[in-house]
Amino acid sequence: MADKKLTRDSIAAAALDLLNEQGLDQLSLRRLAARLEVKAPSLYWHVADKNALLALLAESVFAACLSQIPPSPDWRAWLRAFGLALWRAQNAMRDAGRLILLTAQPESVLVRMEQDIVAPLVALGLPAEDAVAMQAAIQALVTGWTCFARGPNAAYLQGHMVNEAAFLRALDALLAGYAAAR
Repeated sequence: MADKKLTRDSIAAAALDLLNEQGLDQLSLRRLAARLEVKAPSLYWHVADKNALLALLAESVFAACLSQIPPSPDWRAWLRAFGLALWRAQNAMRDAGRLILLTAQPESVLVRMEQDIVAPLVALGLPAEDAVAMQAAIQALVTGWTCFARGPNAAYLQGHMVNEAAFLRALDALLAGYAAAR
């Protein structure tokens, strides 16, 4: 990596690898610099501190989820694909719940993320205010289910239900309930 240009994307990808290998508590700028074969101060051009690194990582995962959403016939299908992409990303990532709950995003990033969600939903006929509320409800549902399915009782729960199938039923119920209430 030393001869390649250091980018926010390469930093986020290496940080995700380290997170999955070692966990959130072990993820540090020093370890990340070693992984990227650069000196830690080189990272400071891109991320000022650990929270900035975690924010970049969370933003990168979120953007990847949005990029996976196929063209959708309506807002319900779009939101279902969004929820499923988030579910799969969070379940593939170690300490996803903690990363989400502990990381403060800059307001500019939050605004851009909101716009990236609201624009396609408005284009599919969902009012902007409803789009904001529904995406928040879906993110809360996904993160709650991720923590539930990967928490200390995960083995017991998995023995009594298929977590993804149960999650999808909950997601579909949320979307159906909202559609009925409109």
